[in-house]
Amino acid sequence: MQINRPAALAVVLLFLAVVVLGTFGTSWNTVSELPENPADPSNVEGLGMLIFTQYVIPFEIMSIVLLASLIGAIYMAKGEGSK
Repeated sequence: MQINRPAALAVVLLFLAVVVLGTFGTSWNTVSELPENPADPSNVEGLGMLIFTQYVIPFEIMSIVLLASLIGAIYMAKGEGSK
């Protein structure tokens, strides 16, 4: 099986660009800026509201990156012994 190296390099650079832009392009809130709920000191509801409203695009991008890394890890762990 021959790998198309320019296409693989383009995919790797695209994923790297998405991660770098997502990291440096996001304004990271501190704990004091999160909405506070006195009835829930863990603030799970406030974090959930932020993730699924303001940060839904970075959340979805990271889920795709993690899925791709999981598939790659499974492929590497499987090996080539089953021919």
